[in-house]
Amino acid sequence: MDTKGKRGLRPGLPVDAESAPTLPVEATMAEEMPVAPEIAPPASPARLPSPEKPAAFGGDAWAALIESQSAVARGLEAMSSEMAELARTGIDAAARTATQMLAVKTLSDAFEVNAGFVRGSFDALIGGSAKLSEIGVKLAADASRPIVAQLSTDWVRATRTG
Repeated sequence: MDTKGKRGLRPGLPVDAESAPTLPVEATMAEEMPVAPEIAPPASPARLPSPEKPAAFGGDAWAALIESQSAVARGLEAMSSEMAELARTGIDAAARTATQMLAVKTLSDAFEVNAGFVRGSFDALIGGSAKLSEIGVKLAADASRPIVAQLSTDWVRATRTG
């Protein structure tokens, strides 16, 4: 039994502080690793310093990002409300169709009710997808406008100084 050697530590078993393996830590590693300063976005674009001051480096970019994020939030809110409206009208159409199906007396009446439901559902699908596409295009345009404007401003500044 003693000739097999010692086993390593098993996970899940309690370990004594004395028997725990220790790894050598070099003091130079801690000195070599750079520490990144904390960068926090400004609270609002109105409180940003002027871009001519060195302390304002990137302030306009933060303002553009904040404006872009608020445009995305507004667009997603419009999309979600439109999707909720589509779901509500779909449920309403299904309930009306179910009520009409209860009043059906002949097979041709059932086909007529079903055809009306399909026609209304298809119209709602086409109208809803067009509306969602319109909202999506507006969202993309509104979200990219501040960033593109900031890039063009920076590009003009870079070409004038360079």
